Amino acid sequence: MKFILRTFLTCFLLWSGCNAAHGQEVRLNAAVADSAGFMAVGEVFAWLDAEGNVLDTLSLPVPMVSAAGLEGWVFALDTVGREIFMIHPTGVIVAHIEPPLKGRLRAIASDDVTLWAVTDAGEILRSDNGFMWTIKDFNEEYGGFYPKMDFRAVAAGGGSVMIAGLTEDGRPAAFTSSGGGVWSERILNYTKQNRPLYLHAVPSALAFDAVQDSFYLLCNDGVMFRLPSCSHCNSIDYYPVDTLYARVPLGFDVLVLGSDGFRVLEKP
Repeated sequence: MKFILRTFLTCFLLWSGCNAAHGQEVRLNAAVADSAGFMAVGEVFAWLDAEGNVLDTLSLPVPMVSAAGLEGWVFALDTVGREIFMIHPTGVIVAHIEPPLKGRLRAIASDDVTLWAVTDAGEILRSDNGFMWTIKDFNEEYGGFYPKMDFRAVAAGGGSVMIAGLTEDGRPAAFTSSGGGVWSERILNYTKQNRPLYLHAVPSALAFDAVQDSFYLLCNDGVMFRLPSCSHCNSIDYYPVDTLYARVPLGFDVLVLGSDGFRVLEKP
């Protein structure tokens, strides 16, 4: 698979970064956990402690909307959705990878072994190193069986991968796979007050929590939809925010990010 790789001088970018002042509001869209806390991206690259407090920031050339960690590196997507940015733990962008895509990249995730990404044209990307990517056209392969998808989210963990987005008629839909070869739909139904209901929110991100053995679909209207291994045990929660962007576990704690700078660390 052909791709474009552009590498920059690390030392130049390191010194060209500009730290935001402490106490300044920081709007973050995605994060990955490390041994000391979190590395997050949004309008800036940020280091957070284990309590979710911003320790320091470094300016980015463009805002980032999704991120995944692999072997100590952060791989992130910007709002344009044409490139995958490889970021050193120091916050320095060291490479841009541009896979040949029909659509725009919307989300990226990792299970600590493999990177996954999705586009709004129904493409599913997979890589073991962040440089070489294989691309599957979900809409072409499953045309006539599943509706055409505008993918918005992806997460991996527990031996499974989940992708989610909107169908042509605007309905949210999610699919799972054990390795990316064959995909099956995961029905987004749930029960509330003994009434069977179906999720109608717009997906914005997905997350996997190994402690809870569950995927979480983050949506608009503050909706967090839990999808455990039991397909009949889905449940829904609400947060006081317009849109949820990320849910990042660190041990038993969970960092939740949302629009307008929403950030909270949940403890058991």
